Amino acid sequence: MSTPAGQPLPTTSTSPRPHGTPLRGLATTPASSTTRGRFGRMFRHVPVWSQDPKDLVELGRSMIQELEGGTIDKPLGEVDDDENTATLDDGELRLPAGYTYFGQFVDHDITFDPASSLTRQSDPDALTDYRTPRFDLDNVYGRGPADEPFLYEHDGLHLTVGKAVSADREFRGPDLPRTETTQIAIIGDPRNDENLVVSQLQSAMLRLHNVVVDRVAHDTHGSGLSSDDVFKLAQQEVRWHYQWVVVHDFLPRLVGQAVVDDVLATEGYAVPGGGTVDTLVPRLRFYDWREQPFMPVEFSVAAYRYGHTMVRPSYAINDRIPLPVAGVTDAARIPIFSHDADPLHNLNGFRTLPGEWGFQWKYFLPGIDDTAGPQDAHLPQPSYRLDHVLARPLSTLPDSVAGRETVVSGMPKALAQELAVRNLLRGLQLGIPCGEDVARAMSITPMAPEQVLPDDAVELPDAVRARLAGHTPLWFYVLREADVLAGGAHLGPVGGRIVAEVLVGLLHGDPLSFLSVDPTWRPTLPSREPGRFTLSDLVNLAVHGA
Repeated sequence: MSTPAGQPLPTTSTSPRPHGTPLRGLATTPASSTTRGRFGRMFRHVPVWSQDPKDLVELGRSMIQELEGGTIDKPLGEVDDDENTATLDDGELRLPAGYTYFGQFVDHDITFDPASSLTRQSDPDALTDYRTPRFDLDNVYGRGPADEPFLYEHDGLHLTVGKAVSADREFRGPDLPRTETTQIAIIGDPRNDENLVVSQLQSAMLRLHNVVVDRVAHDTHGSGLSSDDVFKLAQQEVRWHYQWVVVHDFLPRLVGQAVVDDVLATEGYAVPGGGTVDTLVPRLRFYDWREQPFMPVEFSVAAYRYGHTMVRPSYAINDRIPLPVAGVTDAARIPIFSHDADPLHNLNGFRTLPGEWGFQWKYFLPGIDDTAGPQDAHLPQPSYRLDHVLARPLSTLPDSVAGRETVVSGMPKALAQELAVRNLLRGLQLGIPCGEDVARAMSITPMAPEQVLPDDAVELPDAVRARLAGHTPLWFYVLREADVLAGGAHLGPVGGRIVAEVLVGLLHGDPLSFLSVDPTWRPTLPSREPGRFTLSDLVNLAVHGA
């Protein structure tokens, strides 16, 4: 990458702001994006169907995975019908477990709503998104070394990483950087410490920047570039490769390449001399933003919460930890969440990474350059199927993730720790239309009530089933659609189109994205296959430097 002499790079500022100098953006084109966006609606004219909260509680409780032989999972290597074993054309798993948490990481990059409530009606147009609605990695970079120097090393170029947890390179981690007394993670978004999987992914992204900044410094040595320019070049390179992975790796796995090619189409335009030039043109039929992108609640509170059903109840994380873990009697692997106070009995977040618990990413992604081990034939672990069933640990979230509170009058406070119930009530409070009405607005024939709420798959009282028939919450509808119409392998027509349009639309609306600045750009960092750059390549570079 290069920049014309004297022209500032359009990325996060690194220089301190002395008293008396103009605020960024007053004298020149802004160096950084806005720090807040807005929530809004994609389907403003679709009527809202208001359900009884107690019906939604019944529906949420019907979505919890049943125990199998008294356990929440099966041992690594055993056939598990709940797993999504669909593959790409080359035989690679379509959605290995790592993509579940990459999806969570992306969500934390573009959305944060600390203001809405499960117990009161909220107007999406009045909510503030305390994240930039852009793929700019503000959950990694914060507001930059000038504004948030505590995220950076003293040189202002490298991001601070945490302590290694093993002398062995394969299991060292490292952990996230943390305060000495409270062990709170010092990162751009505290939610990326919610569980140890997303925590280790955040750690990988910190290391990715540091690897890239060293590469840029090496490649530009002697060029006269300032350290500020080196940082900006590295930041742009990391952001653009991350954006590429979102739209050209992650999104096709979720919705299929044909949908991506339709939403981000290649079109030609004529130029003088009789020639034509091909360029990428977003075709957004339903995500209709005008002056700047907003965050649609149909996406953030419904369609994009598909990932909750991909969460496995438990995971193996490296070759070092013997399975089953001593003292864990209801799981063959390490539970994603539990209320067990022993830090070696779950992957709960908001705490230090235990010794020897550094992740080997071969357990989560294909093509990772980790040392070979005896379990490799069963790796990476698949995600769970996209359907309406949530892993059992998500019905008893730990206090660190969701505290107990009254969310439905007259019902137990523990409801607030049942993720399915939380999602359904959130949709109710934000007035999100039902799935069938959104399908009609998209000219898609809605699924029949017996497909959405089949007696043999969704256990509900008859009266509740009758009230919900034809008017199911959008989130639930999206999950059932993925199961019924896509076999649990990927998202269906309604959910897939919403997710694809919003992700592409946000990229299109970002004036600093590769799509806006240089739509012909292609990844330049090392990859496993020529012409293909994936999440595995990002992680390989971060963890192994190649």
